[in-house]
Amino acid sequence: MYLFYTKNIFNKILSTEESKHCIFSLRKKKGEKILLTEGKGVIYSARIQQIIKNQVQYQDLKTLEVNNKKLKSHIVISPPKNRLRFEWFLEKATEIGVDFITPIICENSIRTKLNQERCEKILISAMKQSKNSFLPTINNLIKFEDLIVNPFTNTYIAHCHSQNLNYLNKSILNLKNHNQITLFIGPEGDFTKKEINLAETAGIVPVKLGNQILRTETAGIVGCTIINMLT
Repeated sequence: MYLFYTKNIFNKILSTEESKHCIFSLRKKKGEKILLTEGKGVIYSARIQQIIKNQVQYQDLKTLEVNNKKLKSHIVISPPKNRLRFEWFLEKATEIGVDFITPIICENSIRTKLNQERCEKILISAMKQSKNSFLPTINNLIKFEDLIVNPFTNTYIAHCHSQNLNYLNKSILNLKNHNQITLFIGPEGDFTKKEINLAETAGIVPVKLGNQILRTETAGIVGCTIINMLT
């Protein structure tokens, strides 16, 4: 059954966009059952009460599924030059279960602008498609050096400057009493040595994701998968 997104479940009215999809694409009628989520870990069931001027109102709201996350995953990533590749990352990371995404601008970054509204729509669409009850938060694009001004804990930076690094999965296994893991993924030209040094000074631990050189968006997906599967 299709999952609808609403910012406030207790308003009992679908947004204009969701209402149109419900009425015209799915051809839902009065009295039919629908599933809803606010993207906060809960899935609800309800029935369509009435459709007025292409606006769906619902009733009989019931909690169907409650999901709790003990660990949050945060991917800090430099968006690749190709917009579609970053959008692919947003979609797949949401399906896997990422909680936070922070796009960054590094010294080797080519893309320095993002359409925040479009990114949020992609996250919502991916959440609904995968029936994931958690909607990731995507933060505003920020410069690398501005982000790491504060100390970090349980945070890693993946880079290719050295092969003498621990794998991310092994590093995570050694963690205790953690509620969030953050992973930095660099641009197509990788992080600079200066950026890596700044990260280490801020308490960020260098790691590798494997023995192959990965595309930026692929590295983000691999990192997200490792965090979600091992915790």
